[in-house]
Amino acid sequence: GSITKQFTAAAIMKLEMQGKLKTDDTIDKFLDNVPADKAKVTIHQLLTHTAGFPEYSGPDHQISGRDETIKRILDTPLDFAPGTSYSYSNAGYSFLAGVVEKASGLDYETYLNTHLFKPAGMMRTGYVLPKYKKSTLPRGYVENEDKATALDHPWSPKGPYWNLLGNGGILSTIDDMFKWYQALQSD
Repeated sequence: GSITKQFTAAAIMKLEMQGKLKTDDTIDKFLDNVPADKAKVTIHQLLTHTAGFPEYSGPDHQISGRDETIKRILDTPLDFAPGTSYSYSNAGYSFLAGVVEKASGLDYETYLNTHLFKPAGMMRTGYVLPKYKKSTLPRGYVENEDKATALDHPWSPKGPYWNLLGNGGILSTIDDMFKWYQALQSD
């Protein structure tokens, strides 16, 4: 679920520590053809759900690439002027995953794995890099409806498509989440 957002936010902060971006940078620094009404949206506003982007860019498991998804988000009217209100936005976090890729030169999961998960000793966290076996994954349920495992949904070879990437879908274990907690308490 949305535990993914903390990893996206941590990746942005790590990139800032590496000098590859600043949270007050505007998105037009990382993307071409940003419409005027969105050109001055900052990374900080995306992180804090104050950019004005809508909640969703499309269904979680819709086949959609990075550029297509980002274009769809940019083509959607803002819900409010950036920085003037708060509205939870999965689309904003998918957008941030795109910023992670542009700023780092790595795909989203590879960046998280290399710069966050491995240093924290988290070997069972990610989308596809841990090479999960479907038989070991829990099944999701909404009320009494079986929603299957994460690997039963359409995923690209690199994990979920872009309506979910960066905002949801990362798999982990209790042990790895404890390692994450410990990493956040230290360097």
